[in-house]
Amino acid sequence: MRRPNDAEKNTETLGQQGRHPDVTHFSASISIRLTLLQLAVAAMLLWFVVGEPVSDVANLLFSTGPAPWEEVDLVYYPDKYGRSVSQITPDIGSLGECRTRANYQAVQQDDPRMERGTYECRTASARLFSSQRVYRLSLK
Repeated sequence: MRRPNDAEKNTETLGQQGRHPDVTHFSASISIRLTLLQLAVAAMLLWFVVGEPVSDVANLLFSTGPAPWEEVDLVYYPDKYGRSVSQITPDIGSLGECRTRANYQAVQQDDPRMERGTYECRTASARLFSSQRVYRLSLK
């Protein structure tokens, strides 16, 4: 009995459609990759529409301070126990400038050591569609 050579083996392994099994496997893996890519793109679009991608990236990369694109607002409380009264200074620039201005406001309130008053430096991204600010961090 004669053994088939490689060319004959390849013709025997061709499917009924005339394709080699490796070609069929390759086509299936490409369609799976395309489906996964479509799912990833859909998830990213959903995150951009429903989520807060700017805030999420800031939380990931700048968890202890303001991100470069965020605004820093100073909120000074003349009475640290009665926080219903506050003085807000929007978009100061940096965390250091916020602390400097808080100390300046304390001196103006005749409280240079901040024994009666306190402050917060809050970070937020600029809001285009809302008049209310949602702060990501509140720092001293």
